[in-house]
Amino acid sequence: MDEIIKNKNIYIQYNSKIFNNFTDKLFNIDYITKEGLIKSEINGRGKAYEIEYDNKVYILKHYIRGGFASKISYDNYIFDSLASTRSVKEYNFLNSLFSKDLPVPKPAALEVIKKKFTYTASLITCKIQNVGTLNDFVINNKMNYELWSILKKTLEDFYKHNVYHADLNAKNILIDNKNNFHLIDFDKSYFFYEKKLFNKSIMRLERSLLKLENYNNEMKRIIKSFS
Repeated sequence: MDEIIKNKNIYIQYNSKIFNNFTDKLFNIDYITKEGLIKSEINGRGKAYEIEYDNKVYILKHYIRGGFASKISYDNYIFDSLASTRSVKEYNFLNSLFSKDLPVPKPAALEVIKKKFTYTASLITCKIQNVGTLNDFVINNKMNYELWSILKKTLEDFYKHNVYHADLNAKNILIDNKNNFHLIDFDKSYFFYEKKLFNKSIMRLERSLLKLENYNNEMKRIIKSFS
C-alpha cells in the first residue's frame, strides 16, 4: 500500500510494505552522505546512488537533463501536472511491469519538488542483486549461447507485453547469479502501439553492443526474430 506525504511544494509517495521505517531524508544527498548510507555512485541516465537503509539496499536516482537541454537547466523540468512528472511516470510504469511479473526493479518511493513553473524529481527502487551487466559480461567474454538465448526469451516477454524501453543498452541489462536477465532504467518508457517502436529499442541495444570488445554480432539472431 502506498503512503503519500505532502509538505508545501513537496510531494512524496512510498510503498509502506517495502519500508519498515520510511524517512523522506532518503532523498536528501547531504543526509545520506553524512549518515554513511551511500554504498556506491552509479553512472547512467540521471544521478544515481546505491544506498543501504534499515538493512535493505536501494537505488536512489535524481533526474537530470542530458544533451543540449542540460546546458540550460541541470535538473529542472517544466511542470504540467503531477501525473506527468518523470518520477511519478516511471514509478507507476514500474509498478505495472512488476505486476506482470516482468524482471524489473520494484519501485519503492518517489519525490517531486515543485517550484513556480518547474520541478525536480527523484526515484528510489529496490536494488536487483546482480553479478554484472550485459556490458560487463560481453567485455569479459562471459556471454555464451545459453545466455544469449535467455536474453532473447527475456526480451520476448517484454515484447509480448508491448513494452518500449526508451534507453535499452548493454548497461541497463543486469544478470543475476542464476543467469536471469533484468531490465532497469525505464525513464521515458511506455507501452508501445507499433511494433517498430520495440524494434527501435532493440536496434539501440545493438548499437551499444557494437562499441564493445569481444562482441561478435550475437544480437543479430535476436534482431532477426523480431524483424
